[in-house]
Amino acid sequence: MQGASFPRPLDQMTPNYDKMTQVSERRVVFAKFLGREILGEWGRLLFSLLDNFSMCDYEIRLYDSIAQSDLGKYGVLVHSLPNLSVAKAVPSGTDTGIYLFDEEDPVVGRLPWRKKVKVKFDVFSSYRFSDPIIMPYPVHPVHAGPDLRARLNVARGEQKRMRAFFSGETAGYVLNRIQYPKAKLLRVEAMDVLIRELGDGLTLVSNEQALENLFDKINCAPKFVLGEPGTFRVDSRNWLCTLAKADFFLCLPGYVMPMCHNAAEAMAVGTIPIINYPEWFGPRLEHMKNCIVFDDKADLISKVNEVLEMGDTQVAAMRHAVIDYYESHMSAASFIGRIESSRDRRVVVLMVTDANTAKNAAKLGPASVLLRGTAISGDRGWLRRVRAVFR
Repeated sequence: MQGASFPRPLDQMTPNYDKMTQVSERRVVFAKFLGREILGEWGRLLFSLLDNFSMCDYEIRLYDSIAQSDLGKYGVLVHSLPNLSVAKAVPSGTDTGIYLFDEEDPVVGRLPWRKKVKVKFDVFSSYRFSDPIIMPYPVHPVHAGPDLRARLNVARGEQKRMRAFFSGETAGYVLNRIQYPKAKLLRVEAMDVLIRELGDGLTLVSNEQALENLFDKINCAPKFVLGEPGTFRVDSRNWLCTLAKADFFLCLPGYVMPMCHNAAEAMAVGTIPIINYPEWFGPRLEHMKNCIVFDDKADLISKVNEVLEMGDTQVAAMRHAVIDYYESHMSAASFIGRIESSRDRRVVVLMVTDANTAKNAAKLGPASVLLRGTAISGDRGWLRRVRAVFR
């Protein structure tokens, strides 16, 4: 991958279909992107999508249609994927491969692919007569990579040292773009009420050393440990294992939309989310089974106090349920498995993004595909039953 050339603009690339490259017998995905939206969020979208296929042992051929300078600081991490290479031609044996794209190349699209996977971003639309697959929100690229599975296994074995924990940025988290089913409690509001109301149940820490000192004094005491807003930051190399030392993590909404990487990361290590956007997960997270759901300020304090008083047996059962949910619905294997098992040759994959949320937040409602199958939007099983009749 080092030294790969990305010399020309997207609209000037013409593939040489007459000189198809030979590839191994392993499963292959040929990825060719022509649009710009996949490059959003400093390349996080591109990396996370391809990383899912890499984690499932696909050979990835990324077509040479993206300028190196356009990849972004996270997009360049695709070069670290061990089974990804830059391709200047379509691989042979397309009938056993997957064509992954945002805008279909008409010549490539006519080839006999096993699956054609179109990537889109409009999760607030209804898709009334189709059944797209929403890609699970991933861990952040700085925590991903080929050894993620091994690191998750280590983290899940961490000794619990905190009953509940939160660390994260608060500056600028002041907008409520999402109003359905109701506005979410903002990070600053949550921090203020926790500091004001929790009393002896709250411990503030200002740096990682202070957190380590706290671990020396307590052994999973029923405390909420809060990283001091604007001061405390966990080194990214320690983040997953630090998360795993808590029974619960307060998953406050992100900067643009409710969904945030910290929720995916907490669940990946088996830490139970305290959350106010369970409907953004598919299937919806369930209160007291695989999460704690809160609503407004008063409800947040009430739920945190319940968490601080919860018995260890109940906590352990919820932890197992969280890990089971992650493996069944959020892991790379679960996502790629849904694509592979689809009876449709052409599959639409939707990605949850900041850009789409910022532009279309007012469109979110009970008919949105993001909420399909949740308690808010109701049972959409009729769609699958109708489609099955015409297969």
